[in-house]
Amino acid sequence: MEAVVELPDYEAERGKPIPSKNHAIIQSNLLVELTLNYRGTYQFLSEISLENPRAVPDVAIFSPMPYDPLHDEVRLNQIPLGVIEIMSPSQTQDELIDKAEAYFQAGVQSYWLVNPVFRIVHILHSRDEYTNVTEGTLTDSRLNISLPLANLFQ
Repeated sequence: MEAVVELPDYEAERGKPIPSKNHAIIQSNLLVELTLNYRGTYQFLSEISLENPRAVPDVAIFSPMPYDPLHDEVRLNQIPLGVIEIMSPSQTQDELIDKAEAYFQAGVQSYWLVNPVFRIVHILHSRDEYTNVTEGTLTDSRLNISLPLANLFQ
């Protein structure tokens, strides 16, 4: 009799809900915009497992790092400079703010919380220092990144 091995549940493994279509569109748009405008300045990694805090952000922003096919990493020990989380329909802002605090405690400098329903990006540099972007240009002064907000929500 063979043992049945149950695959890990997506949500339990990543600590977040399964992404929706709109979530995926925004994540793709973010990665394209960021890479086109800031390749060489930053490395943008999608759905990478972090050691500290133990999390899987939608997008993590790092200093440039080399591609090394012989030495891959499944869980990064390096702290990202920034993290971008996109709200899924079943998530609350409180859950994501708690995540932001864990990221800040680990040393992350900037946390973006993208709200697809209201087309808002909250850029946090601490719990008390944040900007809400609803139109025009999204600007993160800490990371020196600027993007047209409309490009994310199309």
